[in-house]
Amino acid sequence: MKRSERILLGVFALVFLVVVGGGALTFGLNHYRSITEETQRLRDRLVDMNQAITEGAEWQRRSEWLDASVPAFASRQEASARLLEIIQKQADKAGLTLAGREFLEAPKEVAEDGLPVEGGSGYFDRATVRLTLSAVKEQAFFTWMHGVQQPGSFLGITRLMVSPTGQGKSINAEVEVTQFYREGASTAGNTGGGAQP
Repeated sequence: MKRSERILLGVFALVFLVVVGGGALTFGLNHYRSITEETQRLRDRLVDMNQAITEGAEWQRRSEWLDASVPAFASRQEASARLLEIIQKQADKAGLTLAGREFLEAPKEVAEDGLPVEGGSGYFDRATVRLTLSAVKEQAFFTWMHGVQQPGSFLGITRLMVSPTGQGKSINAEVEVTQFYREGASTAGNTGGGAQP
């Protein structure tokens, strides 16, 4: 072999080692980074799991409170009747006239495939009524609104749209009031109201 061929062979070997070595080094660094990131994710997950274990008793207590406090109605119709009774009682107290009432179907939960989820939607069942109030006094409306909301009974205003009428302090309003409950055997005495967790 000539000297120039040996030099070219040496240069080729050096370039080959740089290219292959650089590729191997890049691959190694990327692999090291991914292992480090995975290790950090596992550490974070372990911290979350340990926290969940240590808070297990507290979450159990909250679950028991929820089971004891959520109102139970035999059917959606019973829950709707109770909801309407409370709304009308508070409207009478505040001196309001409810112009329109419309019961709304519970929203259907949709799975990733676009089909409805079987077995209900979420932890609670719900009965919702949409009310229309026309040209009512602001103070009476807000008195009624605060009287209707009963967090201890899992009853509240879930949508509110208010617009002024342009005539003094009167407004038009569209309100959705929802009673959250669990469907099962009716418990006339269990309408919520337990102490907050």
